[in-house]
Amino acid sequence: DKNGIEIEEFDLLKVFHFIGARKKKHYMYKWVKKVNDKLVCFHLNGEDKYFTLLALKNENFEIIQSKNWKKLR
Repeated sequence: DKNGIEIEEFDLLKVFHFIGARKKKHYMYKWVKKVNDKLVCFHLNGEDKYFTLLALKNENFEIIQSKNWKKLR
């Protein structure tokens, strides 16, 4: 992610989406899961649509929750 932390399965990511009115930044929240030995991002509502993490640039997302909470300190 943008803080240099390695992404693992079941991490929750905050992904930059767009800049709206009055320069307010809007974000999407995705969770990471392993599919076919690749880490992919899913929408939080559980839709079957997903995309690989390779499509994201590191500066556009950060880990906000992880099962390994010690790595976020």
